[in-house]
Amino acid sequence: VVGFGFKIAMVPFHTWTPDAYHGAPTPVTGFMSVATKAAAFAAFMRVLTQALPASQESWSWALAVLAAVTMTLGNLAALRQLSLKRMLAYSRIAHAGYALVGLVPGTSQGVSAVVFYLFCYAFMNLGAFAVIVALERLGENDVLQGQFAGLADRQPVLAATMAVFLFSLAGIPPLAGFFAKLFVFSAAMDAGWGWLVLIGVVNSVISAFYYLYITVQMYFKPGIEVQPAHDD
Repeated sequence: VVGFGFKIAMVPFHTWTPDAYHGAPTPVTGFMSVATKAAAFAAFMRVLTQALPASQESWSWALAVLAAVTMTLGNLAALRQLSLKRMLAYSRIAHAGYALVGLVPGTSQGVSAVVFYLFCYAFMNLGAFAVIVALERLGENDVLQGQFAGLADRQPVLAATMAVFLFSLAGIPPLAGFFAKLFVFSAAMDAGWGWLVLIGVVNSVISAFYYLYITVQMYFKPGIEVQPAHDD
């Protein structure tokens, strides 16, 4: 659990994630946020459901507690971030908690829900990082207060694209992120983990604040003129 928890950025083995995301080149950060997480979750599910099915009652409760803590800490920390890359890093931690909710029951329904969740998350997160890469090439910064404000006036297509990915990450219907969360929560609810689903729903509401805040910055805050970067 410790080894896989480190790979998927599960609390309390998550502390490397924000600094690694912020310090790495953005394309590398996008790869880390998707590929390593998906591979680790695939191995984690295989070990738990195929190698340790007899111990499900024990590891289900352990994962349920870790999922609740991971969702909550990830979302609360993301609320305080000014850097978009660090915010997405903590968001990734929260999404690891959502995926764990589907893994907790140890059922085929839950495993299928987690696979679908990771598939949708890969497109949502890669899309968000692709927008960041495009902005960096235009001389923008990843700080929310400042260059990111007023993006809809300077780069309307990028702003609209980013808004779609952020709404999907927040789980707003009818986007894919909504159905991804719906499936993992339904799998947990059908298995009797109602309290965990309630925590997940509350955390989804919390996450909407920082995702929507970025959209407000892009569309409703005046921005400053940003000079394109020039190579020396």
